Amino acid sequence: MSESAKRPRRKRSKDKGAFHQWVEYALLVSFLKFIRLLPYGVCRAVAAVTGDAIFRFAPRRRRIARANLRIAFPELDEAQRLNLARRSCRSFILTCLEGAKFLTRFELRRAEKTVREIVDGAEEAIAKARAIHEDAGGCVFVVPHLGNWEYLAHAGALAGIPLSIPVRPLDNRKLEASLYEMRASSGQEILAKKNAFFHLREALRKGRSVAILADQNAGGEGIDAPFFGKPARTTPAPAALAVLYNRPIVLISCLRKGDAQRYEVLLSEPIAPDMNAQSARKEIERLTRAMNEETENFIRRGPDQYLWIHDRWKLTKSQGRARWTDSG
Repeated sequence: MSESAKRPRRKRSKDKGAFHQWVEYALLVSFLKFIRLLPYGVCRAVAAVTGDAIFRFAPRRRRIARANLRIAFPELDEAQRLNLARRSCRSFILTCLEGAKFLTRFELRRAEKTVREIVDGAEEAIAKARAIHEDAGGCVFVVPHLGNWEYLAHAGALAGIPLSIPVRPLDNRKLEASLYEMRASSGQEILAKKNAFFHLREALRKGRSVAILADQNAGGEGIDAPFFGKPARTTPAPAALAVLYNRPIVLISCLRKGDAQRYEVLLSEPIAPDMNAQSARKEIERLTRAMNEETENFIRRGPDQYLWIHDRWKLTKSQGRARWTDSG
């Protein structure tokens, strides 16, 4: 019997009654309001404690992170990779807390002041992104789960770039409505991730840009492309959109700098499709490989801020639970 068959199915919010969903919503909204009152230094402390708790008490996620880091950074010793995995958990929680605390400050009418205060080189990055968008008539922005990815839709609005962004809806409808309102306050188009490809095509056709989180395992819909030297199932959607509409792919991330509330924006050079390529399929594969390579380059700039607890190479299935051990 497989591991997934043995493990009981987790009951999701959408499977619960309206009362349970309302309680979840009330508790989370109260927590978010509390977080907004805390100084940023306290939020970092909460992220450290909570991230360490996840690392300690979620053994499956800990094993995934450590196994991923063995693939990505074989030159590091186990103690160094362990430290990176723990700091990655802290970074993920901090991203959530930063979103709760600061995204309300990124409403379009006051976003410019906020960005200039906390992002180093903000004007240069904004000007470069806007120029790429305008020159291409829209482009495909690819966003890794690195640093704080939630800020980037709001940065796009500040740059005057109309964005269409597919996201996975939450199971709790009340929470989803609240999160949608917060994300949409940037003025961007937020799409349900399921069946979003058609809408992304329409967005590019109209001269908009699209932003896609494209660094997680794509399963049966993906293609194999090297990622840190090991084949990983990668979504071909960014490359397919680039080839269909002759739009460049541009990697973008928002990295934290030090312990203060400071950030820097990483923006790659455009990865342009070859519209004279003899095979569209091979060109999509080439672009997907280039996208993964640029993602690697970004991650190496801040490996402790990457989401290593995601099972990128599906090691739980390929190696099996018995062989996939964690000694720490």
